[in-house]
Amino acid sequence: MSKISVTVLGTTAGVPTRTRAHSSLYVSYDDGEEECLLFDCGEGTQRQLMTAGLNMMKIDNIFITHWHGDHCLGLPGLVDTMGFEGRERPLDIFAPEAKRVGKCLSFSYSIGGYRVNPRFVPFRGRGVKRVLEKERFDVLSGAVEHSVPAVAYAIAEKDKETVDPEKARAAGLPPEGPVYGEIKEKGSVEYAGRRVFFGDISRLEKGKKLVFSGDTLICDNLRTLAAGADLLIQDCTYFGPVGRVRAYKHACLPEVLEMVSSIGVKRTVLTHISRRFGDPDKLRAMVEEYPGVEVAEDLMVVVI
Repeated sequence: MSKISVTVLGTTAGVPTRTRAHSSLYVSYDDGEEECLLFDCGEGTQRQLMTAGLNMMKIDNIFITHWHGDHCLGLPGLVDTMGFEGRERPLDIFAPEAKRVGKCLSFSYSIGGYRVNPRFVPFRGRGVKRVLEKERFDVLSGAVEHSVPAVAYAIAEKDKETVDPEKARAAGLPPEGPVYGEIKEKGSVEYAGRRVFFGDISRLEKGKKLVFSGDTLICDNLRTLAAGADLLIQDCTYFGPVGRVRAYKHACLPEVLEMVSSIGVKRTVLTHISRRFGDPDKLRAMVEEYPGVEVAEDLMVVVI
């Protein structure tokens, strides 16, 4: 069974505080072989990675939601540190307005000789698009509503057929053994004088879905991307009422609560929190009556 481990590296909005760093999310997908991805890279991200005991050299793909500084200004330092550490593998950076990858990294002379590849992410129109396909999961994106071109991302694990122990027992197969490797490889197996097909003993295991909203108003594309998510890491810059916050094109708590209840999100972690909401105990009290909704803290780890 796969394990998706999410470390929320930074949880503040535009201005950092003593306890909240700028936006970044480290994801480890482990299904027997680990793959590590980074979503956003605000100032100080590489130091947060070190503090969390995470290996930045495992990251091969970085996904930027938009080009406000609190989401991208950690890129030059992170890319340079990877060079100092002797990185040779290419690094892919996915982003709307992908030409800005080079501009962001041109602040200084880069260290190391590895290649950084900008990867374009569509930031206009309706609907969800696949931006990266891996063997075990896809990374999807959808344009969202912010003050600059911006997207949200999802890691969508692929459904897979797996052995149902009850069906296997009913078919007369043993609890374990090499017979299972053979039936998965060949599609059927001869056992105890009868032919058993994989379809006879299998069930569909639904893939998990993790969504990172980035900065956005609640909008149709976000609803589509996040529908049924196992985990949503959601912009909740404002914990006050709906109103003037719309001018800044961020989400606020009442709208987030309405959305996640209406689209079947299983667990929601609220992040990108304005510094004006400085008391974490008060924030937690505001959501304690809503099952599956919690307030992020820097370096918290969520596993699905």
